[in-house]
Amino acid sequence: MNRIELSVDIAAPVGRVWRALCDPAEVASWDPGLVEALDAPADYPQPGQRVRWQMRSGPYDTLADSPQEVLLERRLRTLLELGPIHMDETYELTPLDGGCRVELVVEWSAPPLIAGLAGRSLREGFEASLAGLKRWCESVNDPAG
Repeated sequence: MNRIELSVDIAAPVGRVWRALCDPAEVASWDPGLVEALDAPADYPQPGQRVRWQMRSGPYDTLADSPQEVLLERRLRTLLELGPIHMDETYELTPLDGGCRVELVVEWSAPPLIAGLAGRSLREGFEASLAGLKRWCESVNDPAG
């Protein structure tokens, strides 16, 4: 099992960051790797759901997302499948004065040949995703208010 650990401080309230992580339309706006959720139910994310996301580029066109744990404004844990790559992704949100810290841990596995090629690009993809989340949440574009 491989592991990626990243964190970012965002100058936005926890509730704002939580909405950005959980609203499929917002996710598609800030995550540079995704185009849209193909089949997200209105109450996404909930444990037991399985949602497909259209990828923007790369060798796989669909990311499967299965929420496992949803603790309102605290933790979002999902299992992801991108072709033969399996990921256990956890976002932890911690309030800060004037903002929120987002810690992301991804444990992933893939067949050996793919793992050797995918490690760097996966890390870069998650780094770009967190940077997009930060930009989005710190912008004046707040759909809820």
